[in-house]
Amino acid sequence: MKTDQQIYTLLGAAPEFLRLLTDGIAIRGAYAFEAIEVKGLDRRSDGVLLPEDPEESIWVIEFQAQWDETIYHRLVVEMGLVGERHLGREVRGLILFAAQDLDPKTQPWHRLAQQADPPVRVAYLHDILERLEAQNPGHPLLAVFLPYRIEDRERLRREGPEAHARIQQAPLPSRARTCLLDVFWSWLVLRFDELNYQEILEMFGNVRSLEQTRAYQDIIAMGRKEGMEEGMERGMEKGMEKGRQSEACALVLRLARHRFGTVSADLETRIQALPMARLETLAEALLDFTTLGDVQAWLGRD
Repeated sequence: MKTDQQIYTLLGAAPEFLRLLTDGIAIRGAYAFEAIEVKGLDRRSDGVLLPEDPEESIWVIEFQAQWDETIYHRLVVEMGLVGERHLGREVRGLILFAAQDLDPKTQPWHRLAQQADPPVRVAYLHDILERLEAQNPGHPLLAVFLPYRIEDRERLRREGPEAHARIQQAPLPSRARTCLLDVFWSWLVLRFDELNYQEILEMFGNVRSLEQTRAYQDIIAMGRKEGMEEGMERGMEKGMEKGRQSEACALVLRLARHRFGTVSADLETRIQALPMARLETLAEALLDFTTLGDVQAWLGRD
């Protein structure tokens, strides 16, 4: 399951989440994440943490959920590229491994990471979440990670509604709550990819309680209402089909914005014109794309 963009969303949602999930990175003041791409070197980094305070270090963060013997070398190259763009700023790096057994422990970087205040750090998400669960089992981050951590989908069906309620009820700033809900729903949809979105929502019982969340609006949007209205006029079957097409289109656009940022009006129009089958294929293909150029090239094959 693709997880990189969701992890960066959580890191950017609130300073507390950044500190917890990176095992200690603390930033004073406002910060943002930016993606950099250097075409000549064919390099892209999606996790550049850029504090507004020039005295604060810039962090290049790589989330690694698969085995890659080159990850330390890639991180150091990315740190150099970021340093060129921000001369005079201190640049540090962090590799956030999904689990310890994914760490190739490449020297000398891994050895440096064990020292005090190192330029390159490592952290292990599995261990971080285990510690958080032991220390604060009701933390909303644990609820967000439920679809990521639980293999048993029947258990996920049972515990998903309670996890969603914990996020809704947690004392969080509005932006942080929205980010948590977006990540929770995106992972949930990926885990139950054989269900339509109404079936996923029905797992939560009272659908009305979700209607004000941005995640709900992005997934369902107005497609269901439009589909039902057309169904009343032209027949329920045709209306529901339009509703499903609108839902799929809304999800594809949401995934594209999560991965690449702003989607142009022209590209959005082309996606909205796709039939249901092509939208489903594009939703899967988006997980492997790295730039909006890949999306445009895919659409150009039609």
